Amino acid sequence: MHTHTLPNDFNLCGYDYALPQELIAMHPTHPRRDGRLLVYHRDSAHIEHRHFRDFCDVVPRDYTLVCNDTKVLKARLYAHKVSNEARDENLREILFHTTHMRGESSETSSTKFVVQIRGRVKQGAVFRIHDTAKRPTRFCMRVLELLDNGMRVVEFESADSSAPLEIGAVYAMLESCGHTPLPPYIKREDTLADSLDYQSVFASNAGAVAAPTASLHFSKEDFARIRALYEVCFVTLHVGAGTFANVQSQDIRTHNMHSESYALTPQARDVITGDAKLLCIGTTAARVVEYFWRVRESQGLCDLFLHPGNVPQRMDALLTNFHFPKSTLLMLVSAFVGREEVMRIYECAIAHKYRFFSYGDGMLIL
Repeated sequence: MHTHTLPNDFNLCGYDYALPQELIAMHPTHPRRDGRLLVYHRDSAHIEHRHFRDFCDVVPRDYTLVCNDTKVLKARLYAHKVSNEARDENLREILFHTTHMRGESSETSSTKFVVQIRGRVKQGAVFRIHDTAKRPTRFCMRVLELLDNGMRVVEFESADSSAPLEIGAVYAMLESCGHTPLPPYIKREDTLADSLDYQSVFASNAGAVAAPTASLHFSKEDFARIRALYEVCFVTLHVGAGTFANVQSQDIRTHNMHSESYALTPQARDVITGDAKLLCIGTTAARVVEYFWRVRESQGLCDLFLHPGNVPQRMDALLTNFHFPKSTLLMLVSAFVGREEVMRIYECAIAHKYRFFSYGDGMLIL
């Protein structure tokens, strides 16, 4: 099918919009509850302008909230390359992604990991990891394999041991040496504040390299109030950097969706298979709910791509942020509300100067 004959719902161009640069949030709103909340009522197509402090006033009590409790790793590392000839003083940026599962017996015993390394790199190259003050540490990273997609398979080592580090030790190393992996469009160094701001108050299962950003709007106090008023259950989806990947195909249905590791508790399984009205806190929680509803497997890899040709079957409401043009996240919201209606809502949000993307304002679809 030629581009011009593609229905707009499936044409990448149908998801484009112009966003003024000044509406891209580079820092979060403080306090969190002062963030703005656009409320969209699906039955009437009515838009309300509220704040997150009004959340419990606008969400009916009969909803069960589904939250993603993934915890963002300090996944951005800095290192210098070690070679026989001389030490390369230039610091290279490394983004830790995930455990390398191929050929491994289990995730917990894995010693191979997938990373991105800025700049050219050869198989066998060794890098000395730096700490948060950019001083060399006792940790090294060895490049084992160059993957076709630009990723690198690596092992981490410590001067204290000859054996490669397993996942627990690698996570501890990231915690001590790593930086908060702010989204690529936030062009600034991360700060101590980001290590708190870019983490939900209910984050508990380490493994994400990007935050489930709809969750960032709740303070400890506000979430305690929510738990007192609503049923809440937790799922885990470790958000990967693929969440920022561009859709390359003009026909969005041919997009190769990234996969992310997920798991559900028995309580969450019972809630989703029951008859509760579900409000998904974020697109990641929505994808877990919808993927589980289809496959009925409590853990695995979620590669579900929701768009107007593959609409949600289980969720009843969604809290989400404002997403990039032409992104799979914008297509997910369009699957729930309809593409034309989403573009109308976004026009309204821009006209009312809502703040966009990870540190931006929110949108509640009821």
